[in-house]
Amino acid sequence: MGRTKDHQYVLLEALRTAHRASPHGWVTETLGLSRHSVEQLVATGLAEWADPSERAELSAYAGRPVVWAARPSSEGLDILLYTEARTRPPSQQPPSPEPEPGRKEVGLLPSEMTMLRLFLSLGGSLQHPPATGLDEAVRKAQFRKESNRWLLHVTEAQIASIAYAFYLEGHRGHVTAANRFSRNYGITYRPGTGTPASTEPATAQSAVRTH
Repeated sequence: MGRTKDHQYVLLEALRTAHRASPHGWVTETLGLSRHSVEQLVATGLAEWADPSERAELSAYAGRPVVWAARPSSEGLDILLYTEARTRPPSQQPPSPEPEPGRKEVGLLPSEMTMLRLFLSLGGSLQHPPATGLDEAVRKAQFRKESNRWLLHVTEAQIASIAYAFYLEGHRGHVTAANRFSRNYGITYRPGTGTPASTEPATAQSAVRTH
């Protein structure tokens, strides 16, 4: 498979422009392209010739003999479309909506979202099950490529539940998630204090303490 050269791409664009302007969808010598230039595109599969029966119909339409006619191949059209998309500036993601009253925005790494989804999959089997609505908050989370973070809008109870999920992970996996969550959001789950509960950094409660 050969790379489409720049001059071939320019020819292909010109052929497509003429193809679009043609009343019958075929490009002939009357539309400003030479047979030699079109031959280069046909040789690489980017264009196709009209067969004898199609040329006969074109001759009848034009009222004169049509020696050759061509049009971009399906692959040629796709190459043009793909190249345009490839060179188009990446679209900017719309800004995240503001959290609703009573919710905060929490950013989690992809690996942390995997831990949280595992926690959610255990559901009611846990002695301390996920907070109500946390599964919905995860479903609605938006991924931000520029920061490599999943953004969740969660309540205090759901934040506490996330801290508990990372507490469980820290015992059988890695403590990195729990430490990062504690550092960023001031919340750490402490065992032996009952059901996880949410707390603002300045108002420590039973199951979750702030730093």
